[in-house]
Amino acid sequence: MESRDRVLAALNLEEPDRVPTHAIAIDGNNVETILGRESRDSFEALERMVRENPDNWLEALNSVVDSFEKAIFSGMCEAGIKLGLDVIQVGILPYQFISKDEMSDIFGRIWKLKNYHGHFDPYYTHGTIDSIEKWEELKQKFEDIYTPQYTRKARKFFRTIKRKYGDKIFIFAETIYAGIFESAWQGMGIEYFFKQLRKNPRLIADIFDTIAEFNVAMFNAYMDVGVEVFCEAGDIAYKSGPFFSPKKYNELLLPAYKKLTHAVHDRGKKIILHTDGQITPLLDMIVNSGFDGLQSLEPTANVDLALVKKKVGDKICLLGNIDVGEVLTTGIKQDVFDAVKYAIKTAGPGGGFMVSPTNMHQGVNPQNLRWMVEATHEYGKYPLNL
Repeated sequence: MESRDRVLAALNLEEPDRVPTHAIAIDGNNVETILGRESRDSFEALERMVRENPDNWLEALNSVVDSFEKAIFSGMCEAGIKLGLDVIQVGILPYQFISKDEMSDIFGRIWKLKNYHGHFDPYYTHGTIDSIEKWEELKQKFEDIYTPQYTRKARKFFRTIKRKYGDKIFIFAETIYAGIFESAWQGMGIEYFFKQLRKNPRLIADIFDTIAEFNVAMFNAYMDVGVEVFCEAGDIAYKSGPFFSPKKYNELLLPAYKKLTHAVHDRGKKIILHTDGQITPLLDMIVNSGFDGLQSLEPTANVDLALVKKKVGDKICLLGNIDVGEVLTTGIKQDVFDAVKYAIKTAGPGGGFMVSPTNMHQGVNPQNLRWMVEATHEYGKYPLNL
């Protein structure tokens, strides 16, 4: 089987020739190691642009965001191919520079740029949508500016990526920086979000719905140029459990998720959900939302893979369970092989499973990713014989 057929079989809850391998991302420092490329210092390039454009350096920085985006995801695709992954994910980065070391995004979030071996590592600092008036102003921007702007970008971006790599690796389109739940609460800031969740849940529902509509438009643009599988991304739980009661998720988030899944299914495509955390109490909500797959299944959040398989393994494809806290960072080869073997033995029977790191960060060891793929090839051939 080719990677595409293998992955689609798993998403259809069937047994392919072997368990597919998937990753939501690969960080820049690891891309360079995997590809054997000389390290490039993005911060040095940024400083050079500032020096060369003293009067309009901010405009100059924002003019190259699209090229940074293509370079980042092209590198991920090349590294995924080199590792032998079946799937890698790509997507639009909705950022713009507001200073030399800060960026804002279209959801009202502010990000600080951390320098990790010369690579940009944006981390969220705070939200700016702290009043209903600011939200109404932002909502109008989605309709008038952001939706037409980013759907055009999405078509152009994915057409380029697919043309270069689509015959070598299966590519999901992701909302890793535009997922409904995280974009909403982070855009507002955690305190204002929870205050409004209690006092004005209709506002939260409106924000979820607006971001869902934006992502539906993005998904349709991606499908126009050949995307077959999507990943809605955003952590909806802590390591200890959901952020709030499952009832609230059903009332406020499930309708927004259904907008996404219905839009994708109406065109015969698939969609998975990525979320870290202890999501077991939310499994019914996730399945009822219509997702075809659930990714992360974080063992360090005490997600019991056997329990998840038993409860929903006949309804939704499971992806993940390979720990990035220790197993794929400091683990030895036997640790990686043991983790992969356990995951396949537990969730692989009957199909509907993909081996995948629970998430990705700079500390993941590229050699451990190679071992993950190697172990999947060894243990994941159907019919399983473990």
